[in-house]
Amino acid sequence: MCGFLAIASTRPGRPLPHEMGELLRLRDTLVHRGPDAGGAWRSDDGRLALLHRRLKVIDLEGGAQPMAGRGGAVRVVYNGEIYNYRELRKELEYRGRRFETRSDTEVLVAAYEAWGPRCVERFNGIFSFALWDEEAGTLLLARDPLGVKPLYYGAWDGRFYAASEAKAIVEDPRVPREVDPEALDLFFHESYVPAPWAAWKGMRKLRAGERLVLDLRNPTDDLPQPERYYELPFGRVDAPPAREEEVLEGLDESLARAVRRQAVSDVPLGAFLSGGVDSSLLVGYLAEHSDHPIHTFSVSFEGDPNDEAPWAERVSERYGTEHHRLVVGADRLEDLERLAWSYDEPFADPAAVPTAIVSAYARERVTVALSGDGGDETHAGYPRYRRMELQRWMDHIPLGVRRVLGKPGARAFPSYRRRGALDQLMRGPADRYDAMTRQIAPHHRRRIYSPGFLEGLRDVAQGPVEGARAWRRFGEGAPGRPVVDQAQRLDLLSYLPEQLMTKLDRASMRVSLEGRVPFLDLDAVAFAATIPFHLRMRRGTPKYLLRRLLARRMGPDFVNRRKQGFTVPRSRWIGALSPSALDEVLTTGGVERWLEPEAVRRHVLEDPKGRGYLWPLLVFAHWVRAYQPTG
Repeated sequence: MCGFLAIASTRPGRPLPHEMGELLRLRDTLVHRGPDAGGAWRSDDGRLALLHRRLKVIDLEGGAQPMAGRGGAVRVVYNGEIYNYRELRKELEYRGRRFETRSDTEVLVAAYEAWGPRCVERFNGIFSFALWDEEAGTLLLARDPLGVKPLYYGAWDGRFYAASEAKAIVEDPRVPREVDPEALDLFFHESYVPAPWAAWKGMRKLRAGERLVLDLRNPTDDLPQPERYYELPFGRVDAPPAREEEVLEGLDESLARAVRRQAVSDVPLGAFLSGGVDSSLLVGYLAEHSDHPIHTFSVSFEGDPNDEAPWAERVSERYGTEHHRLVVGADRLEDLERLAWSYDEPFADPAAVPTAIVSAYARERVTVALSGDGGDETHAGYPRYRRMELQRWMDHIPLGVRRVLGKPGARAFPSYRRRGALDQLMRGPADRYDAMTRQIAPHHRRRIYSPGFLEGLRDVAQGPVEGARAWRRFGEGAPGRPVVDQAQRLDLLSYLPEQLMTKLDRASMRVSLEGRVPFLDLDAVAFAATIPFHLRMRRGTPKYLLRRLLARRMGPDFVNRRKQGFTVPRSRWIGALSPSALDEVLTTGGVERWLEPEAVRRHVLEDPKGRGYLWPLLVFAHWVRAYQPTG
């Protein structure tokens, strides 16, 4: 894994104003992503700079970047791994291409020279890159199909930037640190900023499976429009009838192949092992493929009643792994201050803290770690999928009729649970999904936003109430598909890349650890999409087939136990702060530009119902202090 920064002047005849020393300083804000080597290249006319930090994983001696193609007309800076690079290399060699290194970076360059921008459609991997084609005068940006690796870009005053992390861009004093109010509203709605938005005005993120071409021959101040090159199979593929045992065997083979692909490394490799279904199954495949004991890693919090450590120990004993378990104290709130800088944008997934802890622990012994992320999204692991399946009957009744029938009942029942059920009745599928996943409802957000923030939101298209839902248009691109397929597709489009993969990427790369996700191998995802819902979730059992595969290896008692889940003791963390300390963090230090102090005190600090909003507000407050953005 690596980090890169590309800066281009969009005005012909106008070179970049940066001296090389300043470019290297901006590049080295990403040194954590690539501590092993740094590279830089600047075009003869001074209009383009490509900068790179490298973490050596494959071909330790070769693979330096920026890497040039034949004749130097093509150059690339790249972050990630292309897992099928060996197959692509053989195909390119058959076409007459000769290679000088063993790196996948050289395969990327050769693939572009052979197939142009469509080369990304042939990559199975996790990547983002910026590629300069001098003959065409274009800069190509691309992000991997499932968004495992990030790519930020933006334009200000005739300069275009693209980078692995936003900090490499906003550290340039020529780039204003001005907050995008719509992106901030989306954060409070979702707990993360979804692509294509970014926290900074003028900046965007490529979505998963998108590419963008910037033509430097034509002057422009407008950002080019990205295009999608990969369509998620969920909600699009009709699954042919198949016997359960045939599907199970096919799934077993697809996951085994995915792990074999992602176990290629020239540096030490291990795996995260929580003791849950996904990580336990992953470790089994990895151990069966490896000819030596593998390192596995887990983290537990003191006093956690749901600690799955004993189950992780069972997996370790079954496969003879060298297991490393770290037990930490419950008071880890100070990690929020350190993580605020790592995440570039406000990011309120509490699991970011333990993921950062276990990543740092793993980095003491390995450079690459496999993670079980992605199993829930591809194999229907969330309870909301079952709820949405059970609620399908509602949609046979016209929405207008349901609203007429439901409103009196919702007012009549004092029970919150009953009101909630009736509230679901009065929603369409999109709104039901939104209610299940949102962080803070619109009317609660409006209570605590400052007047200036609300005014900024009135200037955008739809404001704080509808704007947060408009970007995710439920079922877009998949009309008529089963409701659960649409929900899984939506999770794969947004929640997976912008929350789960952001969590993994920043937590691991901040300590120079490469995180890989075999459940998101493209072939494995494509196979999972063909599995009928009744085999993804059987009689309310999520990840039914994954559990069957794990039961073969670990026994039925291992998979049939009561679901525990990994819990983060955020209530104890927050409880360790005194009321005065909480008040100071949430109402001073620049936070008051966006949150009204008296409203925060009344609706959050003094209202027991509002304390559920403390975590995203604390995350936001630490982000403001770390980056000092302007309103």
